[in-house]
Amino acid sequence: MTYTLKYFLLTIVLVTGIFISSAQEKEKKGLFAGFPEELTLSGYVDTYIAYDNDKGNPLRQFSSIAPYRDEFRINLAMIALRYSSKIIRGNIGIQFGDVPKLNWPQEPNEYLQFIQEANIGVSPGKNSWIDGGFFITHIGGEGLIPKYNFFTSLSLCTYYEPFYQSGIKYSYTGKKFYTSVMILNGYNVLADNNKNKSFGLQIGYKPNDKVDFTFNNITGNEMPSGEEGKTRIYNNLVIKIYPAKKIDIIICGDFCLQDKSAIDDSTSPGSMFSGFVSLKFKPSNKISLMLRGEFFQDKDAVMSPVYPVTGETSTGMKTYGVSAGAEYNPTANSYFRLEGRYLSADKNQQIFYDSKNTRSEVILSGGIEF
Repeated sequence: MTYTLKYFLLTIVLVTGIFISSAQEKEKKGLFAGFPEELTLSGYVDTYIAYDNDKGNPLRQFSSIAPYRDEFRINLAMIALRYSSKIIRGNIGIQFGDVPKLNWPQEPNEYLQFIQEANIGVSPGKNSWIDGGFFITHIGGEGLIPKYNFFTSLSLCTYYEPFYQSGIKYSYTGKKFYTSVMILNGYNVLADNNKNKSFGLQIGYKPNDKVDFTFNNITGNEMPSGEEGKTRIYNNLVIKIYPAKKIDIIICGDFCLQDKSAIDDSTSPGSMFSGFVSLKFKPSNKISLMLRGEFFQDKDAVMSPVYPVTGETSTGMKTYGVSAGAEYNPTANSYFRLEGRYLSADKNQQIFYDSKNTRSEVILSGGIEF
């Protein structure tokens, strides 16, 4: 065990002790006897087996979740300790599995793969919080934990969004409006990759229980130290609609603009836009049926790799997709899910196995929260 990891684990123990010692005297009973009322402990385990016909290597392209082919694997195993009182709160989330292994920082900061969240906050006034540390990203219409998404696979729109962020934020939640303003190390970084900071913003409006609008943004220079600076403005709009008791709809759209990034003119800005629409129909309390359509258009390769194209010099990814699935919930805190997905790149982009521009995949997954 490295010195850094030992130091990190010791810090968790000390912070946990502070939370417990500062809690009110009222305690829980039963399984969590001895825990202060302000302190909660939770866990989550998610497993899967996946197949696709893009079989160039065991790692599946564009798959942040369920990334390995033809193996029974652990997507995510996590345990979270959360403290919440009227004036102070904190979160510590420890994780393991394929999701953090492949999507969290690599060497020399690979120890950060074990940290899902680690932050502490103070309330300066009613409905307001100032929090600092490591957080799950505020960007996107699909989240990290598969149980809370319609699908286990992530759309390409979500695939290129950040998973996590580090910094400090101020947030306010009102009856219908909510907002957050953030200073971040950068786009999908925990340990900073340059000397600059990024600005984050979230503005939400929930007029009633039928609809929820959220606009998210990250703006900053995301180029690593030593490379020419390029300001990226990443915008994300999420609309959640609940038109009937048995129907949920998510509409998500992203637009990214980055200066000095046009693929045919390095002095001009490049752009990317993507999105998806997901629908979930619940014919019963235990059964759900899902459908998703998606697109990803990144002609300037702002977010995606550069691909050679027949008759042209090069281009970024241009892809469409459709997914369908069914879910069974034996209990409220568990699920089993079977889903299929078809991706189709531009006809001249032969980016999949055997020089094909299409891919089909199937994922069987299950998870439980406790």
